[in-house]
Amino acid sequence: MELRKILHSESKSHNEPPLTYDEAVELFNRLDWTDENTFYNQDFGDSYLQLKAMRNDEVFDNKDIKVEILVDENIIKFAVTKVTREEALDLIKYYFEHSEIGDITSYTTEFI
Repeated sequence: MELRKILHSESKSHNEPPLTYDEAVELFNRLDWTDENTFYNQDFGDSYLQLKAMRNDEVFDNKDIKVEILVDENIIKFAVTKVTREEALDLIKYYFEHSEIGDITSYTTEFI
């Protein structure tokens, strides 16, 4: 079974052991997505998936999580979109099963 390194808003350190998919889903569901400081970062391949809770005034159509996927090796360019919690779980699953970036044609690009 695949393991992924995950850092999140309740992490005690950067050295926590990698998680299985089921453990990652349990963690995601346990996090408080109504708190705008909540985040979930999952490494995959040479990139990572970052999920961030959005402020109430940013939520539209139940899309309350901002997705950022690192798309360059300089760590400055990200593919960005907003998703529902169910869609976020689909992304977690996808990036447990794949080490390459999936279809991000509908995402916008942001730079740090």
